[in-house]
Amino acid sequence: TNSPPDSSSPIQMARSGETAPLLETSLSSLKKEDPFASEDSEPCVCCSALAHDDDDDLDEFRIPLDDGTVPGMNPALYFDVEKSNLKSVEDPGRPWDFGRFLRILGPGIMVCLADTDGPCLLTAAQSGAQYQYSLVLCQLGLIPVLYGAQELTVRLAVCTKQGLTALIKERYGPVWSWTACVLHVAMCWLGQASEFGAIGQLFRDAFGVDRRITNTIQFLFLCGIILMGRLGYRLTEIVGLTVGSLQLIFVGALCMTHANVDKVVKGIGEFYFKESNYEVLLAGNIGAVIMPWMLYYQQSAVCERKIKRKDLKYERMDTLIGALLAQCVMMSMVIGMGALRYYGNDLTRNSLGFGDIIGAYAQAFSGNTWDKIQPGATTILDVQPAPEFSLSYAAQQELLVSYAAQIETWYTPTNYILAKWVVVLGVCGACTVASIVLTITPVWSTCELLGIERDLFLPFKERPLQYCLQIGGLAAAYITSISTDISGPWFAILTQTINGLLILPVAAFLWLLSSSPEILPEDYRLKGWYKWLLAFVFSIVCVYCVYGMIQEIIHPM
Repeated sequence: TNSPPDSSSPIQMARSGETAPLLETSLSSLKKEDPFASEDSEPCVCCSALAHDDDDDLDEFRIPLDDGTVPGMNPALYFDVEKSNLKSVEDPGRPWDFGRFLRILGPGIMVCLADTDGPCLLTAAQSGAQYQYSLVLCQLGLIPVLYGAQELTVRLAVCTKQGLTALIKERYGPVWSWTACVLHVAMCWLGQASEFGAIGQLFRDAFGVDRRITNTIQFLFLCGIILMGRLGYRLTEIVGLTVGSLQLIFVGALCMTHANVDKVVKGIGEFYFKESNYEVLLAGNIGAVIMPWMLYYQQSAVCERKIKRKDLKYERMDTLIGALLAQCVMMSMVIGMGALRYYGNDLTRNSLGFGDIIGAYAQAFSGNTWDKIQPGATTILDVQPAPEFSLSYAAQQELLVSYAAQIETWYTPTNYILAKWVVVLGVCGACTVASIVLTITPVWSTCELLGIERDLFLPFKERPLQYCLQIGGLAAAYITSISTDISGPWFAILTQTINGLLILPVAAFLWLLSSSPEILPEDYRLKGWYKWLLAFVFSIVCVYCVYGMIQEIIHPM
């Protein structure tokens, strides 16, 4: 029953201001109150916190719902929610503590930087090469979308102290939780293989190094990150943030591209919806903004960091900064390649690789604007027009070879080396932080599904399954990357299909959990116009994900 405990209980003693002897006397009384308590059970942690009137201790536990119940807590141990401060919202009048903010900083920025990975950078480069500045508006519009989705995971984490998989299992049962978890693990494996593929392509284009060598080095580095986790998650997070921040070099490089501000502003208002390639690129940009593994990661990371409800404003700011940084990197790549390598519908040249990006930045660093190369020119098409369709294939290829030789005269060897290292550092940073996230999040999800404590930092003998999952998943992605051509259409089709199948239930679960009175109290629940706005936005993202999946299957690139 839900009848209150007697006056001698530690709960009543805490309410009256008395100190309860929790270690001995209270333990026996709590066992008497709780008919389900075993001989070895401990008293309710919430009661212990109440008895000691410790706000920080109270903030460690799940926040009661509107009716005073706490999911997973024995009804015999419920207390008066209105007289406790467990249900109170964060104090808006509390002054901003910059030092505390720096200590909280991490999960939001790291996951957003991981979103801007190697394949995403190539998508952004191709967006600029084909449609110049048209897709910049898309990147701007995705900032609030990215923040809105990730912020919901923060709410759920600080209030429930559980990851997304655990909440899906609690609210919707094992069938949905197993389905979502299996698809999530598969998506992480595909994502990890994509990062290996991007690293291999990068070093092949930049230095001519065989991908088996670079991917092996990347594999060993990530294994070291897994083993380093024994020193604590925060250290792993700091390494991820440090490496991931290298991609911000593309924001600085944008200043060297001499992009015309007036043309950028004008290009933002240009749309090409009648062209199928435009819609596919639009779907690729929109569909990638809410990656399911990002949602899983940040919610579990906030739980792992034990970020408290009073620190919610700091973690929200952390997430907002991450969203801004991630989209700034994407916009920098779109604008930079739009200014330096706008080929339009020239299908022979508008699919950029890392080598093309390096050459473009080398030209920019050398200070060669289009007007300097050819007076009156504004884009590369003015200097190197697209080959005429009337030309034979051999003649077209000969023309393209001459174009490539001409491009090499637009930069100095020193600036080419500089551009090479700028691209290598930026892309390596983006791929590596994504790989770290993709190594951690499937293990957290699996542990939550199996009811195992979510702790990555125990010795192997205590958590053999965890280490086998991490190393095994990483090894599978590594072997796939060196034994098959993952740049082929089959891999893109498989990745888009898994993402399309997973984004629908995960976005729905995230929205439903955040709106549910059985999961969040009213003060933290998604409600009102914002609730329905996010429903509309999530629907658009899901539609574009599914559209991208269908287009990839029908017309593989």
